Amino acid sequence: MNKRELTKNNIIMSKILKAAAMLALVLCCFVSGPGASAAVKPQWVRQGEDVMNRKRIGQDYQFKVFHTFDADLTFLKESRFDPLKTYVRETYGADANTMVLDSLENVDNGEVTYRVMFKDAEGDGVVYARKVDEYCYFDDFESNEFGFEYYQLYAVSDKNIHPTFDNFVIRDNSNATATALSIIPGVGQIYKGDKLKGFGILASELALTTGAVFSHYRYLACKENADKGVPHADSWRSKATGWKISRNIGIGAFAGVWIYNILDAAVLPGGSRVIVKKPEGQQITIEPSTSSAGIALTYRF
Repeated sequence: MNKRELTKNNIIMSKILKAAAMLALVLCCFVSGPGASAAVKPQWVRQGEDVMNRKRIGQDYQFKVFHTFDADLTFLKESRFDPLKTYVRETYGADANTMVLDSLENVDNGEVTYRVMFKDAEGDGVVYARKVDEYCYFDDFESNEFGFEYYQLYAVSDKNIHPTFDNFVIRDNSNATATALSIIPGVGQIYKGDKLKGFGILASELALTTGAVFSHYRYLACKENADKGVPHADSWRSKATGWKISRNIGIGAFAGVWIYNILDAAVLPGGSRVIVKKPEGQQITIEPSTSSAGIALTYRF
């Protein structure tokens, strides 16, 4: 390989490492900019009901995610039960004119289970539902449209089944845990639920590591040839210097992205998640109540 080819390859490798470094930085800025508001969405919003249903312990209910959009947040809140009633009507062919929704309150802990009574082709039917979590945020689109995205997560029973709902706990992601996990680049972001950013950081670090290691071995090979005093020793020495610079660029870029990865995991918020726990044999029973709720829920063990 002549001096011109060596210099050309060295320049190409240096450009590749610089491009990888710039890509990593641009990616970090992009996913942390204005479009990153989705990063604070609860994990169940990003993952969807299919993922949530795989977390169930009880089998007589299923998770349903209801999503509505409107410029009037008050309207969304006032019509929050419409998606639940629409789901019951479409799933069981219920008569909308006979549908009645009321709430059943556990007087001991304040938990509310909603009951939807209806008539269909088979006669009377009833479905129980418990709201697990909700999330709302304002969205402004490039088309100049704007409004509120309103998400609700419900646990909905099968028809005519008194469900044994699992216990649902809403837990915020721990920044301390995310920081510890981010020792491996990107894992802290993945833990927080921002997989795009996490895998982007991980891919960038892998590319920078590969380039730095390759440059290091080329530097050692060229330096060895220069030290041996082979023909064109000056060219090999120049080549070694170039590969050393490329290696240092890769190491520096790796360190910069890694530090960003730590700070991002430690500071920026992550979406909450729903923890599903065993219900310990709880079962719904309905009893008369003198409370304002009219009907009280009790648990039988």
